[in-house]
Amino acid sequence: MLQGTPAGTWDLAASVVSQFPGALTGAAIDEDGIRAVADAMGLGDRIDDVLSVWWTFDVLQPALEIVARVRATGVSCYLATNQDSYRATCMRNRAPYEEILDGAYYSCDIRSAKPSAVFFEHIASDLGLAPEQLLFIDDQPANVSGARSAGLNAERWTYGDGMERLRKLLDTYEIHLA
Repeated sequence: MLQGTPAGTWDLAASVVSQFPGALTGAAIDEDGIRAVADAMGLGDRIDDVLSVWWTFDVLQPALEIVARVRATGVSCYLATNQDSYRATCMRNRAPYEEILDGAYYSCDIRSAKPSAVFFEHIASDLGLAPEQLLFIDDQPANVSGARSAGLNAERWTYGDGMERLRKLLDTYEIHLA
């Protein structure tokens, strides 16, 4: 978890995105489409709120600091996230991930979403690594199970669990932060 979305915003996003079947796996979604769907859902008077959903997230600085410390040990770090193409563009433009991470895998680009084994197999193949060489950390139990079923080491961690628990989890995998 490198970013958080306010709860009220998340609910609005989920209701609108649900009107775009396949958006997380690459189906087209853009501002014009979002406007049309919002209007059809009776949300035309809230269009600014609806559109802001894609841009509204808080980068969780303490988690990014842990990522920077992991990378300082020589371990590569990647984002693996389920996003529609519009949200992925927003994240690429707003979040500092290109500066902090070695790369990012968005479900809309892979055309497969977590928890599908295909999602994780794509990442391992793209990195040229055996799945068991990867550690995947996610806040959703289904995604952790999906990663494990694809042969990855996987652990559940939420931002609310705190940074100390994350450090202990990393220690379990011999990733020791200075």
